[in-house]
Amino acid sequence: MIRTRKVFTTLAKSIALAMRTAPVVCLSLLIFKFVAAVLPTLQIDLTKELTNSVASLLNQAGNMRDCITVLVVIFIIGIFAVLIELLNQYITLLLQQKTGYRMEGMLAEKTVLFPVIRFDDSQFYDQLQRARSTITFSGQRVIDFLFSAGQSLVTLISFIVLIGQFDTLLTVAIILYMIPSLWVNMKIGKWKFWLLRLQTPFTRRMQYLFDLLTNRSSAKELRIYNLGQTLLKEWSAIYWNNAAEQKKVERRSFKARSAVESIQSLLGMLFTIYSIFVCINGNLTVGHFVAIYQILVSTQSQLKKLAFELSSLYEDALMMNEFFLFMDTNEEGQNSEIAAALQAFKGPITKGITVNNLSFRYPNRSEYTLKNISLHIKPNQTVAIVGENGAGKSTLVNCLIGLYSSYSGKIEYDGVDLKNIDKSALYRNIAAVFQDFLRLYNTPRENIGYGDIGRLSDQTALEMAAARSGASEVISSLPDGFDTRLGPEFEGGTELSVGQWQKLALGRAFFKESEIIVLDEPTASMDPIAEQSLYKRFAELSEGKITLLISHRLGSCKIADHILVLKDGELVEQGTHDELLKLEGEYSRMYHAQADWYT
Repeated sequence: MIRTRKVFTTLAKSIALAMRTAPVVCLSLLIFKFVAAVLPTLQIDLTKELTNSVASLLNQAGNMRDCITVLVVIFIIGIFAVLIELLNQYITLLLQQKTGYRMEGMLAEKTVLFPVIRFDDSQFYDQLQRARSTITFSGQRVIDFLFSAGQSLVTLISFIVLIGQFDTLLTVAIILYMIPSLWVNMKIGKWKFWLLRLQTPFTRRMQYLFDLLTNRSSAKELRIYNLGQTLLKEWSAIYWNNAAEQKKVERRSFKARSAVESIQSLLGMLFTIYSIFVCINGNLTVGHFVAIYQILVSTQSQLKKLAFELSSLYEDALMMNEFFLFMDTNEEGQNSEIAAALQAFKGPITKGITVNNLSFRYPNRSEYTLKNISLHIKPNQTVAIVGENGAGKSTLVNCLIGLYSSYSGKIEYDGVDLKNIDKSALYRNIAAVFQDFLRLYNTPRENIGYGDIGRLSDQTALEMAAARSGASEVISSLPDGFDTRLGPEFEGGTELSVGQWQKLALGRAFFKESEIIVLDEPTASMDPIAEQSLYKRFAELSEGKITLLISHRLGSCKIADHILVLKDGELVEQGTHDELLKLEGEYSRMYHAQADWYT
């Protein structure tokens, strides 16, 4: 009962969404579907009249004009029915396009509002995957199925009204004839929904493996390490495991449908026999019997159609509920009153960033990635964060700039708790180049200009940012300069090396006028000369900003005003380059280990 109520609630939301998106299209479709629904009954009634007219003509009690008149009317209605069906198909396509666009836009807008930490949660990914697949499959079908089911239902009701004119018991019989099929197909829709829901994590894994097998980015390593068959074997195992589960549901559905079809065939035979007695005892004509039999046959086809539509509608409605659940999810876990009380970020930073007893762990993990970290970053200070892989460097930065908010302890900007600062205002004052930087398969103009999209047309600023990041030489070598299409996956796209992509990402960060700049391994893919050139100009690039620099190359830390050394999620040392070398601790050990390779 609860699930059925959920289905009706979801259908109501779906109708409201469609009406808001395309009200004229929805009303047009509703009208045409209703007209299409009553035409079969009208055609059966006319067939009855035609049969009686022909019978009278054969008995020499009628005339040819009556037969021709009825035939002409049947012909006109037949042409009209075809036109109505074509119009329904066209309007349905329009509605699918508009609702699909609206739902994809809603999902994209919603997704970008979620904090980054949610993307480290597999359950969130499952929920997002179900919402995305809803748009692809259920979202564009649910309204069509709803209207089509309504059309079939109106047709069946019109059959009942027509047959009720002949005999009341026939009306009861045809209603009883419908019930088992509808009930069974609703159950089948529920089974398929739960199968789809339970298979979501396995389907995501299967899609990931298939992407590895077919994507350009993984092609080289798959061949070098001969991984094709290994990954194909894992993909195949998941595929056939899912297929086995689907076959179980289909076998169960087959048994249920076979039982219902058998019962309906028996009921149909009894219905026909009773109809003959009704015609004999009620002094009905042969036309009436033909009409009753046509109603029986048409009811069978309409019932199959309606059963399929209701089954699919039930399944799609449950899937659509996943979309609405995702849309109703609170992005930050804050209510509107808390959100309204958030303070706008006001630069420049005059007192610095203070951290007290910061601890953090990722969703669904018991161990802490950061443990009781306390530090202070001064205004306009360049701070290098170093440590071995897994020490927590990137996690610390993500906490410092508000991407991760589910930490304990306190982070303050000029004495204001970071959790009380409006994140959108804060992000407008942060530029970043992450280790997994974004490669936009657009043009260099957009790759750099998206750093501050409001100044995308400022050619002077674009050229200056490109020069500061070292991307000018890359852009000048391209056939159309700033307007060259990048990315080999699209026709006419030019491929860049990883180092060239990184220079464009740096240009994007330098193009944005920000209070804070984050550089996570900013030269990892650059050649030594380009790296040296960048660091020589680093004082100019970071002037007037708080700069957070993550690097494994400790020689680059000499340009930093302050260095934080992390180990196993703890801040074990901090100070300048020279101070940390004198301590002869963790930083000194790592620095000399790297220096040994150059001597």
